[in-house]
Amino acid sequence: METFYAENKDILLKCKLEIDDPNEVFHAFASLRIKTGDTVEIINGKGVRFRSEVVECSKKRLLVKPLEMIENVSDYEDIKLTVAVSLLNKNSKMKLLIEKLTEIGISEFIPFISDRTAFPKMKTDSLKPNMVSALKQCGGSTDVVLSKTLTFKELSELGGFDEKYFADFGGESAPCGIKRGNVLAVIGPEGGLTENETAELSENGFKKIKLNKRILRAETAAIVTASKFLS
Repeated sequence: METFYAENKDILLKCKLEIDDPNEVFHAFASLRIKTGDTVEIINGKGVRFRSEVVECSKKRLLVKPLEMIENVSDYEDIKLTVAVSLLNKNSKMKLLIEKLTEIGISEFIPFISDRTAFPKMKTDSLKPNMVSALKQCGGSTDVVLSKTLTFKELSELGGFDEKYFADFGGESAPCGIKRGNVLAVIGPEGGLTENETAELSENGFKKIKLNKRILRAETAAIVTASKFLS
């Protein structure tokens, strides 16, 4: 069943809802050929999903009527995983990464700048369309929070987490069996974090974890890390 994203909309049963995003409207009309009376699903990123009837679908308008709230079985509720990744060297890599992390089920994504970050500039807002696309595809209902880019110091001093980890080839194997709580996992840049950075993380309560026998690219390490905690 096709899913559409109603950004910043409150969804009420039996009340008509207009999808404002012109890309969503055109996709429904021209690509999916949605017709009046069809059944679709609607999400707004707030943890709910609604089975809805299409009231109108044209080139410029998509109007639906939510009929039933669908039980949320695809989002992780007991464990909230935040993944922090040093900015990658291409925006295309960052966009692919947020798609995969959204599919896996992380709660928040934090880009940061470390000493070895090669390209320390990126607008986090540019990742939103990729996050939404992945959320619709994977059956999720809750937006991944896309944080502003942090400095390494800001990242190392973050609080409010039950557990904090960073990927390091000299660490212990990644923990298994963590099923609840707020968890932060940090992935450094290509070439890894510097000795000073790893020392600063350790001083701030982060634990080292080893992800694999092989040295992984940063984007691969982030995906492996997420899958270690969310399964």
